[in-house]
Amino acid sequence: PPRPGGPPPDLAAALLEALAAGGCGVRRASSAREALDAALALAREAGVTRLGHHDLGPELTPLLPGAAQQAGIAMVESGDGDEQSVALAEPLAAGLTRPELAVAQLGALVHLARHGGGRLLSLMPPLHLALVHAGDILWSLDDLAARLGAPTDPAAAPWPALTLISGPSKTGDIEAVMVRGVHGPGRVEVVVWG
Repeated sequence: PPRPGGPPPDLAAALLEALAAGGCGVRRASSAREALDAALALAREAGVTRLGHHDLGPELTPLLPGAAQQAGIAMVESGDGDEQSVALAEPLAAGLTRPELAVAQLGALVHLARHGGGRLLSLMPPLHLALVHAGDILWSLDDLAARLGAPTDPAAAPWPALTLISGPSKTGDIEAVMVRGVHGPGRVEVVVWG
């Protein structure tokens, strides 16, 4: 159920707090370059030499080649959409994504199903590095539904499929022992900038 009261003044802080409670590593950066450098440093610290990415948007994409070269990490472009993308993403140790949105109240990253999107890289590699712009953070699921907009024409295409990511993959199905990374990344690191 919704929490009482409205959104806090700092949605980014609320998102990071909720994500940390869900088991994510969290960081805050002041600029797109600082956020990208932080994500690449996390990848390097994890021993990643090849990092999958998709369309990171106009703020991050132009910075990526130089930052990756400086970090000594080879970049592999692999968005959603076809079998070739799956073949490229499957052997990668880490995926770098820019979720379309985030929901602070839930502590969730939102990846929409779209050609070239980042859902595949957020689910397949053992390490998921997510870069979130503060302007893409919504307060609640109601805000998410309003942002996506309900189709007014019954014949219109339905809302896109989406994935809500609130932390590393984990399950306690086998003898009630918590295991991470069973059906997705065992580690999720989120950097919010702006």
